[in-house]
Amino acid sequence: MPKLHLPEDLTPVLDAVAEVGATYEGVFLVGGAVRDILLGERGFDVDIVVEGDAIGFARVLAAALGGHMHPHEKFGTAVVRYGDEQRIDVAAARTESYHAPAALPSVEHASLRDDLFRRDFTINAMAASLKGEELGELLDPFGGHGDLEAGRLRVLHDRSFIDDPTRILRGIRYENRYGFRMDEHTTTLARECIATGHVGDLSGARLRDDVIALFEEGDVSHSLPRLAELGADKEIHPHVVADAEAVALFDRLRELNARHELGVPTWRLGFMTLARTLPEDEIDAWLEALKIRRQDAKQIKAAVTAGPRIAGSLRADSLSPADVVALAEPYAPDAPLFALALDEVPQLHDYFERLGDIHLEINGADVAGLGLDESPRVGEILAELRRRKLNGELDGRDSELAAARELIAGR
Repeated sequence: MPKLHLPEDLTPVLDAVAEVGATYEGVFLVGGAVRDILLGERGFDVDIVVEGDAIGFARVLAAALGGHMHPHEKFGTAVVRYGDEQRIDVAAARTESYHAPAALPSVEHASLRDDLFRRDFTINAMAASLKGEELGELLDPFGGHGDLEAGRLRVLHDRSFIDDPTRILRGIRYENRYGFRMDEHTTTLARECIATGHVGDLSGARLRDDVIALFEEGDVSHSLPRLAELGADKEIHPHVVADAEAVALFDRLRELNARHELGVPTWRLGFMTLARTLPEDEIDAWLEALKIRRQDAKQIKAAVTAGPRIAGSLRADSLSPADVVALAEPYAPDAPLFALALDEVPQLHDYFERLGDIHLEINGADVAGLGLDESPRVGEILAELRRRKLNGELDGRDSELAAARELIAGR
């Protein structure tokens, strides 16, 4: 087999393995790290498989690297951290069995070949030795290197998607990221798995995480239509529509989010895109089933329900700046962002660029200090002062105080 040219970034790890790995039969770099080295990618995760006691190996590896390790006894795995937040995942060679479709697996110690066979696609089922004269030697029992060169995604066995339906979404991400395509047999298996409802067997949290990962890839020009082509969009929700319009909306949301520096998480923009076609009375239950945090769910729902109303109101009427803020602010930033993505409304650009940052220089204590007892009236006066300031009628603290005195005197 050919030898892999291991990048210089791995030098500290290779030196540490050379120091501590002599008593272990095999120490291997595996999975995505091997794939990414072959693709010339940088910044990959380092995953090591050991033939033997992985936790014991991780302990001595961490010591050799001057770092520390966190064991996971139940799974026989460990995480080693060292240097400037560098991380190595260490596991014993193992095989997995699934007692039911989409269930979490049971794990048993096994050979390296068995360990590679349990993985999702052949391009992730390669390993490179990290020991001695075999350093860098590529182990590729299932033809992953050839598939990588051909841009082909191929599962290792016919039950792969049934065992773990999230592999379908992962495959779509790989297609999108690398320009690869599932081969005909793999595509057929994906369609069959979806048609028999196994994606729906996933827990809400697992499905959520893979949908989030899909959107965090950024470019979804292939991913969303591919979901629909395979029928997986309806497993996310029966009313989800993953089409060219969805791609355009997501791209527009990302562009506006970046332009106005709103900081809305990319994945939340994605869920707004998917939720746009859901009946309003189904949104809460859907987001709850996916275990979306309550505050995020509130923003997503507000975007797709209040957003179109905001856009419609701004199209229909010529509103004052204060009226624009009154429409947008209760649902900011997601709903006005969604409204702007639906319709190029200049007032919303003004809201994000200027109006949203206009605030009073006085506060409730200042108003109370003018002789008004603490009461709901203080809040009413502050609201009226801000309305005037937004409309350009007040400029600075002195004018705000003068207007407050007039309002108090005229009550």
